[in-house]
Amino acid sequence: MSRPGPGGSTSRSWGVSRDGAIARFELDTGEPTPTLSPEILEELAAAIDREAASGGTAAIVASARPGIFAAGADLRAVRALSPAAGYRYARTGQSALVRIAGARCTTIAEIDGPCFGGALDLALSCDLRLASARSLFSHPGPRLGIVTGWGGTVRAPRIAGGGRARRLFRSGEVFSAEGALAMGLVDEVCAPAELRRRVEAAASSAVELAAYQLFR
Repeated sequence: MSRPGPGGSTSRSWGVSRDGAIARFELDTGEPTPTLSPEILEELAAAIDREAASGGTAAIVASARPGIFAAGADLRAVRALSPAAGYRYARTGQSALVRIAGARCTTIAEIDGPCFGGALDLALSCDLRLASARSLFSHPGPRLGIVTGWGGTVRAPRIAGGGRARRLFRSGEVFSAEGALAMGLVDEVCAPAELRRRVEAAASSAVELAAYQLFR
């Protein structure tokens, strides 16, 4: 990507760059394994809205760290929540992902490495999901005694079907990239070295399609 997006090149947790009508958002929380929070998801939703309002027609959601998409929510923070705070935590994250799912541009998740829990909820809120062959997918809640609160239980059945979604949420099973492809959780799997090129090709196709729809 060649230039910062409008309003600066970064938000607090997301690096933002822009190449024509394609915006790229890279998660960088400063942690070796980045975690997500409702606030971080809200930052992303706002940044995507800004880029779409300025003419962006494709948005790539990725990690600044190779080999890891995101670890999901910070479980230490989740365990410390009171019931009322937990409700707000869930509702805020849900609201942010609803905004991302309804963004005025095509959203593409670039998944390289583990994509667990809330990170999978984020990926499921995107229009397309491309993964490297070393990626792994799971909703570990059944093994932790919790259920995801950011909308994955609604989006997974729509995307993968009810039976596959039940398998995802019933056991906390970890799926390989090929397994996720077979379930319909991702749209394409490729070699790690090819992932960014394939994602940018998908984004370019989305831009071309948007122009066709606008001017036909």
